[in-house]
Amino acid sequence: MPRRSFAASLLFVTALFAPPAHGTQASTGPCTKQGAVRAVKKVQYVCTKSGKRLAWRRATDPLASLVVPRTVGAMRPGAEGPAIVRVVLRSSTDGTSFAGNDAVMDQAGVPNLLAASDGALYAYYQDWANGNVMGVAVTRNGVRTHYLVRIDGIDTTSMPQGVDPSAVQLSDGRIRLYWMMSRGGPSKIYSATSTTGATNGIVFTYDGGVAFDAGTMVFDPTVVRTASGWSMWVDRGGTAQHATSTDGLTFVAADNSVFPNSATFPWGGTTLPDGRIRVVASVRGPGGADGLLFESNDGGRSYVQIASGLVPPGAPADTGLTYLNGTWWLLNSERM
Repeated sequence: MPRRSFAASLLFVTALFAPPAHGTQASTGPCTKQGAVRAVKKVQYVCTKSGKRLAWRRATDPLASLVVPRTVGAMRPGAEGPAIVRVVLRSSTDGTSFAGNDAVMDQAGVPNLLAASDGALYAYYQDWANGNVMGVAVTRNGVRTHYLVRIDGIDTTSMPQGVDPSAVQLSDGRIRLYWMMSRGGPSKIYSATSTTGATNGIVFTYDGGVAFDAGTMVFDPTVVRTASGWSMWVDRGGTAQHATSTDGLTFVAADNSVFPNSATFPWGGTTLPDGRIRVVASVRGPGGADGLLFESNDGGRSYVQIASGLVPPGAPADTGLTYLNGTWWLLNSERM
């Protein structure tokens, strides 16, 4: 028999008598996409990196199915939004002059930063490469892992997806996430809260209702804790809209007189343990990328400018800001 015919026959016989793809081989054999999930006899398995290869492993970690690799490079040249930018982490000891160029995720935009009380650093963003959904890179003890954000109780992944994440830690350690989403009308701001433990800041439960409804399209929420409750700023038709809340669940519109210029729009901010609040903002409104740093020493009743230049020239305005163990952190967007 010719060698080619013998090989073909052997391949046919092997396929004919090979066991179906389930059981041990289906659950422990090689796979091709990290984070992919399959069920075998009602047991969930996740495509997991083991050394230099990918293999199916039983999902014992509640976060295993949410882990994704760091995206590198542009997939859609000529596109706009998160498809053509990356989020980059920079640090500072004085909180005004930042350096570094730690690329957290490519094809990711609308950055937000949160330093948790357990020492973890949460970098939230809009993850274009994985379906234009909300994502988060968690750095703990020097190890960074990228996750898809999961919100139970409401669909945030079907089009139009939930976008523009902004996270705040509650006094009991839980993390609350705010985002913009449109469901059959003008967009609104929604919220969800996670529980303490391994899934904190990654898996959330929808809080119910709407956090803020301006009656028209709104974008890019930034939320901080204040002495009297909470402050939120959104882009409302190209103008800065301030809103306040006593419980962090329901916000009402307020004037923006807390800034010397009421057009000022904060892109990111953080509340320090001593009560000071810092925000990175633009006095030109939501369209500005002037990267000015404001601080409040009276619990959010008023802000004064203390620095400038926190957004690099030519970079998008979206910026996350936080403080952790003596170091200030800034999460900028930049074009790839």
